[in-house]
Amino acid sequence: MYLLMKFSPDSFRARLSRLLPRTALLSALAAAAAYGIGSAMPMVSAVVAAITALIAVRPTLHASIQEALRQVLGVVIGAVVAFAALELVGFSVVALFAAILVCFLVAGWLRIGDDGALAVGVTVILVVGPHFNTASIETRLFGVVLGSLIALITSYFARPGTPHARALADATTQGDRSAKLLLDIADRLAVEQGPVPTAVAQDWLDQAQDIQQQIDRIAVAAEDAVEGAQWSPLIPRGEAAAVLAQVRITESTAIAVVSICQDLRAMAYLQQPLPANVAVTIGKTLSATADAIGQQSTTARGNPSRPLNDDTGTLRVVRRARGDAVSVVRDLDETGPLLLGGALLRDLDKITKTLSGH
Repeated sequence: MYLLMKFSPDSFRARLSRLLPRTALLSALAAAAAYGIGSAMPMVSAVVAAITALIAVRPTLHASIQEALRQVLGVVIGAVVAFAALELVGFSVVALFAAILVCFLVAGWLRIGDDGALAVGVTVILVVGPHFNTASIETRLFGVVLGSLIALITSYFARPGTPHARALADATTQGDRSAKLLLDIADRLAVEQGPVPTAVAQDWLDQAQDIQQQIDRIAVAAEDAVEGAQWSPLIPRGEAAAVLAQVRITESTAIAVVSICQDLRAMAYLQQPLPANVAVTIGKTLSATADAIGQQSTTARGNPSRPLNDDTGTLRVVRRARGDAVSVVRDLDETGPLLLGGALLRDLDKITKTLSGH
């Protein structure tokens, strides 16, 4: 049987709570370093360098590359727009308003989004200062370049590893949690042989829903890694796509586990327990399915998105256990246990198909 490690549901929240102070510290260091280096270089605007470094630091390198490109683009567009505005109407509040409005229009045309438009707008304000001349544009441009470079270096250390590697590790961890939850349910059904306390069923559902919420967050990160592959040389697109496929497998499994826990909670509330023999046979199917999920997580760590082969012993055990459970459920006379048993077996079959790639 697959050995599952203990996992604390609060570990993800704890990890996220550590991310904010880390990002804050790195952002402060990036801004301070940019200002210090910029002050020592006569052709660089230290203030612009510090501002650029501060706003370009991102939790991932590819996001920082995107932001750095926006900043450099902002200098170019800002300088052109500012020069045109000053030539036409001179420096005034109206000129500043028109320049920023044009930047939003240009950002929309370039499809760099609202964040990109804001970045360009900030740069325009810096460029359209009271001293608009060639020298000021050059110093601000070099300031943006310096700040962007420092932000890129800082963002590389913002979180260890690559985005797709982190998404894979997080997804397989959630897969292990799903497997452990099913194993706990199987053990409980085997011991109790039918009745499940309402509090226990509710706790199972809470765990399953937490797993699904974590997977939703991981899916966003995996999708971002696939998109970021076009920006970062550290993210092979093929590997990122394989990780995303694995996340989808874990996501489908988590949805089915939530459905199983909802059915068990309904059974507990309605006080319609499964007959002892049915509970035991379904418990064996749950246990076998938990082993299959654990094996999928182990396989994914070395080969993301690869489904379990139908010929593997694990899947054969799952199908044999499910076949035994189906035979027992069909012999039930009571409607409630019959419907519940059928629903549980249907969700377990969904998991098996997901893991086998069918």
